[in-house]
Amino acid sequence: MKKQIALIAVTLGLFSVGAPVASHNFSPVATAAAKTTEVVPGSQIKLAGAVNVRDLGGYKTESGKVIKPNMLIRSAKLNTLTSNDEAILTKEHHVAVDVDLRTPAEMKEAPDKRMSGVKYIANPVVSDAESKENDKIANGQTGMIDYYKYFVDSTQGRHAYKVLFHELLTVPSNKAVRWHCSAGKDRAGFGTALIMTALGVNKSTIYKDYLLSNKYRKQTNDQALAELRKKGASKATIKKNYYGLIVEKAYLDEAYKEAETHYGSMKGFLEKGLGLTQADLTKLQNKYLEK
Repeated sequence: MKKQIALIAVTLGLFSVGAPVASHNFSPVATAAAKTTEVVPGSQIKLAGAVNVRDLGGYKTESGKVIKPNMLIRSAKLNTLTSNDEAILTKEHHVAVDVDLRTPAEMKEAPDKRMSGVKYIANPVVSDAESKENDKIANGQTGMIDYYKYFVDSTQGRHAYKVLFHELLTVPSNKAVRWHCSAGKDRAGFGTALIMTALGVNKSTIYKDYLLSNKYRKQTNDQALAELRKKGASKATIKKNYYGLIVEKAYLDEAYKEAETHYGSMKGFLEKGLGLTQADLTKLQNKYLEK
């Protein structure tokens, strides 16, 4: 596991930075006739300084309810936000809490833009000690799969996601929580899967949202691999890094498998692994779902 985490730290440290991709940005569509905003599930919030920033609003649950917009925001790191980006997040999407899931080293290297009225919480899923344990890049795909085991099996991982849910439960009902890592796909992606599970969204929808990171990060990832080729990296090195840049169904499958093995199900992980009560789950659903 320690060797595998080194892969993640190196890959994300080198390649999670990328210019926003205008052609891959999507924002909610205004419906002029009704003078309202149509919420498009899985659409990307259009920002100049970041990619893979998304509102969970609009996704349907198995009970037929819908996640409210402007309350649950997932993203990659936001250290290059413009002032207009900040206004979009705080005024249009009502972000009041910023939960940073990165390692302390990542936070120091690319600190979040601190926004007025937004509470910042440093909440690493993986420690610096773990990420620095081995600087050798192991098999990329195997490394990523083991990384997702860590989210479920480690004390630190469970603590970090428990903190995230505490913020979701305690933020004012008219405000949004944003959670993020470096690329917005793994630590933030698993956190999103947990939140959607807690709200009663079905597994196929959870996977659909999870895999959208490949769409929204495509140009950034392509640029990173092109840089490796330009520097003369071997095909084996490029392949290993490729697996660290993307998300695959197999990655999230592994987290589900670990949750099912040790807690019976992903819902069991929420209850037994993170300590959420049925009252907590009911409160989350009442708070974040349309009546």
